[in-house]
Amino acid sequence: MVTDSEPLLRSRELTRASRHRMRRLLPVMAMRVVGDALAVAGGALVGFQYRFYLSGVPIPGNQVPSLHAYVLAVPVVAALWVLTFAFTGRYRVSLGQSFVDEILGSAGSVALFVVVALALEGLYRGFPYSRLVLADAAVAALLLFVAERALIRAAQGALLRSGWGGIRTLVVGSGPVADLLLRRLRMFPEYGYQVVGKVGTDPEARSVQGGLGVPHFALEVGLSRIVVRERADTVLLALSGVRHDRVLELARECLAAGVEVKVVPDVLEIMTSAASTEEVAGLPLVGLRPNRLVGANLLVKRAFDVVATLVLSIIALPVVTVCALAISISSPGSPFFGQERLGRDGRLFQVWKLRSMVKDAERGIGPVMTAVGDQRRTPVGRFVRRYSLDELPQLWNVLIGEMSLVGPRPERHFFAQKFADSVPRYRERLQVKPGCTGWAQVNDLRQASSMEERIFYDIYYVENWSLSFDLKILLLTPWRLLFHRHAY
Repeated sequence: MVTDSEPLLRSRELTRASRHRMRRLLPVMAMRVVGDALAVAGGALVGFQYRFYLSGVPIPGNQVPSLHAYVLAVPVVAALWVLTFAFTGRYRVSLGQSFVDEILGSAGSVALFVVVALALEGLYRGFPYSRLVLADAAVAALLLFVAERALIRAAQGALLRSGWGGIRTLVVGSGPVADLLLRRLRMFPEYGYQVVGKVGTDPEARSVQGGLGVPHFALEVGLSRIVVRERADTVLLALSGVRHDRVLELARECLAAGVEVKVVPDVLEIMTSAASTEEVAGLPLVGLRPNRLVGANLLVKRAFDVVATLVLSIIALPVVTVCALAISISSPGSPFFGQERLGRDGRLFQVWKLRSMVKDAERGIGPVMTAVGDQRRTPVGRFVRRYSLDELPQLWNVLIGEMSLVGPRPERHFFAQKFADSVPRYRERLQVKPGCTGWAQVNDLRQASSMEERIFYDIYYVENWSLSFDLKILLLTPWRLLFHRHAY
């Protein structure tokens, strides 16, 4: 029976949960505010030094203005930056946001700051501040801001990996969706979700120490009771094949327990997050968006590939030359080799790589995927595979139009046939050209991960392609090459 006081009690619980979540995220917000202020202050001083001592631009009257006046302006400029970022919501901590998204998402705030700073400088008549100093200071502050946010993210990631400051999270669900979500959250603890347990929805589920490294609980125990006992802040509902009314019932139970609740779509059955909406006579219609790489988008992507590949080839050529020489010296055989792969629409093409294994590595055994401790790798091969340098010759495949810089990684025909029969929607990844890097790869899904996991990211890329998405993946790739844990 629901009493009149129950809504008030639930409101208090929600308020308490919000305060608990805020206490966990407040140190990160404080670090960002202080770090931004220091970055802007440092940028202002660097801008002054560069303009009047290093730039070589003539100084009116050949007299360097007083540094004191600029120092007095530093607190105002730093406060303006912080207020601008606070006004545009850039100090809200978004769990799961990548570093590239964080920086690119701040571009609008930086632009607004520059506009307001220029306007204030034009209105102020107490001292003739140099606009060149402001421009130099803005560039320096932006570089320091990127470095500062990278340091904060590294510190935050280290703390989260040690178990401090994470959002205590329960994953509710059984089946591949819940297991995939759980593996991803545990693979990247720096996203801030500290998984404290999995609540199984199968009738036979029992409270045990789970095989995925977290305690497993049975839903029949009572979700609200598990939430309170495990002191959860957030519940993620990853329910496969469950009636909508049951999902709503569990969501309400979480809200009544005073925790945040989020519903994960059944991605392995629907496999899309890109939807188009329209209205007919007041009735909303939702449609699933197909492959976006058609028509003009194909031309845009191809033009980008050609221009970017020409630039990257200049950078990659010395690296490829050194690696090829090292391979030739350390083991017999050509440093390059070609391998047949499946391209767009299932067309076969020859992909080029630096040889990382002994000559004729598959003689007598046939096609075999690389595994941990694979004895076929050469000493140099282990290094080039660890940092994906063996993939650099594929820039040639991009130039001649067989591949793209970004797209699903091409598979060998032998393995593709097996995946097509066992992995739902596998063939849809063949709607686009394969890529040198992809959305799955920058999410650390490589040899050790299953194709079922990788296919979700590949289909997401196909359905959500944009030039900015390609840029994001390319910017994330160098970072992932340095720190990924599943390449061998």
